[in-house]
Amino acid sequence: MEQRFNFTYAVKRLELALRPRFNAACASAGMTPAQYTAMTVLRSLPGLTSSELARRSFVRAQTMAMTLDPLLEAGYIRREQDPNHARRMLLHLTDAGADVLRRAEPEFNAFEDLIVSELTPEEQETFARLLRRVRKTIDAHGHRP
Repeated sequence: MEQRFNFTYAVKRLELALRPRFNAACASAGMTPAQYTAMTVLRSLPGLTSSELARRSFVRAQTMAMTLDPLLEAGYIRREQDPNHARRMLLHLTDAGADVLRRAEPEFNAFEDLIVSELTPEEQETFARLLRRVRKTIDAHGHRP
């Protein structure tokens, strides 16, 4: 009987290999991985609530609350009242936050270049497309134990 390739194990091993480099890149930019993720999400999707940002940043709402405090204090993000719902606060990246991300880009770009350095440009496009497709498939089937 032919042994199946264990994709879950391979993805986890890849994540474990990436994590120390990602953490180091975040530290050299003066932020935690959670802060970097939150700021990049807000750069792409301004106007999220804290709970929406938590979901998109792969953390719990309580963790996001602790992540946001230093970013708010540093002036990297700001809260605005939702004009359609008075009780909702929307988060936005500030110009100072965008500047921090821009200054960090060379290190993160080098890190991402390393990830795909053994792939041709066509393979890189295919890899990115397949990763997005797998993620959409998993999302479409919801969270199951």
